[in-house]
Amino acid sequence: MQETLTPWWTEVQDAAQLLASQLNAVVAHAAQVGTYTPPPGSPPPRRRRQPASLRHLAEVIRTHRLAPGLSVDKDDIAAVLSGDPRRITEPVLVVAVARAAHLIAGAPFDQLDADRLVVAGTHVAALVDAARKADEQAPRTVPEPSPEPSTEVERPAREPVVIDAYFTTRRPGRRRALIAGALGLILVAVAATVVIVGNRDPGDRPETTSPPVDVPGAVVPLDHGHAGTAFRSTRPLQDALDRGYTGVEAQVMLRNGNLLLCSGSDCGDRLFPATYLQGLNARVSAAGGRVYPGYHQPVLLFVAIGCVTDGDSCRLPADPAEAAADENNPLVVARQVMSALTPYRGMLFHVDGSGRHWGPVQVVVTGSHNDEQVPAGAGRHDSVRGLLSRQGDTYAFLDGSFGVDRDLYDADLVPVISFPDPAFGSDCTYHKEDSIEEVHWDDIVTAQTTGHHVRVTHPAACPEREDSWSDAINGGVDYISAGELEPLSTWLGSNAVGGGGGNCAVPAWIAAQRVNGQFCTLVTGDVPVMSGPDPLSERVGSLAKGGAHWFVGQQPGRPVTRAAATNFWWAYTRADNGRWGWVSLAYFTNPGRDQPADGLQYACYDVRPDQPDICHPL
Repeated sequence: MQETLTPWWTEVQDAAQLLASQLNAVVAHAAQVGTYTPPPGSPPPRRRRQPASLRHLAEVIRTHRLAPGLSVDKDDIAAVLSGDPRRITEPVLVVAVARAAHLIAGAPFDQLDADRLVVAGTHVAALVDAARKADEQAPRTVPEPSPEPSTEVERPAREPVVIDAYFTTRRPGRRRALIAGALGLILVAVAATVVIVGNRDPGDRPETTSPPVDVPGAVVPLDHGHAGTAFRSTRPLQDALDRGYTGVEAQVMLRNGNLLLCSGSDCGDRLFPATYLQGLNARVSAAGGRVYPGYHQPVLLFVAIGCVTDGDSCRLPADPAEAAADENNPLVVARQVMSALTPYRGMLFHVDGSGRHWGPVQVVVTGSHNDEQVPAGAGRHDSVRGLLSRQGDTYAFLDGSFGVDRDLYDADLVPVISFPDPAFGSDCTYHKEDSIEEVHWDDIVTAQTTGHHVRVTHPAACPEREDSWSDAINGGVDYISAGELEPLSTWLGSNAVGGGGGNCAVPAWIAAQRVNGQFCTLVTGDVPVMSGPDPLSERVGSLAKGGAHWFVGQQPGRPVTRAAATNFWWAYTRADNGRWGWVSLAYFTNPGRDQPADGLQYACYDVRPDQPDICHPL
């Protein structure tokens, strides 16, 4: 007997089936008008195979590398076509199936198509999350037990239109595809989602109840946008995400065992885990495993450790033993931050003994106390840097400085180096002769070459200015920090949208090459591979085909101009002849002027067994 679904799970099923019906229509059309062609190098089948079968769809996906970084079999494709919420909320899989069907049918499939598909899948994910919350809030009103929160809804799978297959991989493309009529139903369902999520007991404590989740819409991620601490905002995280910021910051202090959001020494009663960690976790769940659908670089969550100060240092008891347990001790706060991350490790970028593991969120501990020696216990001293460096598996990373980290290859602990804008004087006047490009160009290139991102900060009391933002972009800065979100987001949206192109996938183990690599998209074939990141270096080979190809990192080099594209960033890979070398980002799809590739890791490390960390320094 089929289980009776509650209204909220019925809504999940209806939305999933709506999306599945669109995919099935595309596949059915491909089965009618397409023809079966075996993969290149494969012998013709002994008996006729039906076009657009599950097996044929998988072969097309594998042959055209529509989903690098993901391993999927024919059962997964069948699950998508049957509307299984566990699979139809995966943007990689949904877009790959749709693109394969369009290729078989010989029909166009553009970026807008893919974007609509991802938005529709994201909507289903949001409904699933809302239904779980509704189950938790009304357990006695449900006739039969609903699925556990860690599982998706189970129900008899409907037979898909197509027949059989085998699948491989494609990166999550940028948002694509439902038809216009479906979008109207999506908007209605989104309103229902808000009602379900928002219908919470006001007495619920923030530690156990996530804040309402806004379904991600058509927000363009701002690659250079970092949202500074917004303590007085009632929704600091959502304000930043609504504007596309890819870095957010929260200042915390420890009071009575709770990590409170603060500004200076001014703290309210809102908790850091409930506001930021639960908020990001809900967002990732609603967006199909990303903070922004299709954005493959981790969003940085900076956690600034605050304390009550005496001059330039934290106010601590004179006795070292008492200071070691004092809530005003940055080490004590840092340990509490690390403990707060434990329930959310599933969404966090981390490093363990086997290497780096991608996650949609990366936590970076920042503050003026990262390198200071503070009392940690009777008879000894320690620092936040020392504490974080001793993690068995690294989930909390460190914000570094040029003075300490510029020429150190420790990006596994220090992914970001922050520095104040040197052009701002104490009176907030801007001195062009001390611009970022003039003062820190070599520092920035060195840091990025060894795997670090760089972030510029401005004095809190000084107004942000467009000339300083322009200088930061021209100087190669990765993140520009702003206290007021609207001015910077508007300026970035008009002046610095996007990165260096390529739409690189998340890292994955490439067994044939025995490397951890990321697939990026090349605009054309016959791409030169050079011995160094320099157009005047020796050409060691080429990549004969365009489309998706794997790379293991990127770093700055000498500029290359190709057609209308100019870029000084280079990506490292192996040429068709087996030799390693560098490819200019001018050959990537949608290349931005002098910008790094979208989502590709910096430098070239941890990618080849028995090789030094830095493959080819400048």
